[in-house]
Amino acid sequence: MTNIPALISALRPEELDRLRQLGRAQQLDPAAVEALDRAAGGPGEGRGYYVVHGSLEPRENRAYYLREDVADAVLAVALDAPAGPAA
Repeated sequence: MTNIPALISALRPEELDRLRQLGRAQQLDPAAVEALDRAAGGPGEGRGYYVVHGSLEPRENRAYYLREDVADAVLAVALDAPAGPAA
C-alpha cells in the first residue's frame, strides 16, 4: 500500500526539487527512480509510486513515470512550501 505523504517526507530536499523539475509527464531518470525507492524503503520499494509506459522488456529500456496522484502531491507540496531549509 502506498503512502504518498510519507514518501514525500522521506525524500531529501534535492530529490523533491528534482521531481518538481521533472513535473507530471517527464520520464524519470535513474537517480529519480533510486530516490523514490530509497524514500519508500529500499531497492524496488518505490514501484507503487511510479509506472512503466511502453514495453516491460528489455528491462534496461523501461520508461518510468510518476503516477498522476504522486505527481499531483509532489507539485502541491511545491506550491505549499519550498523544499529545504529557509535562507
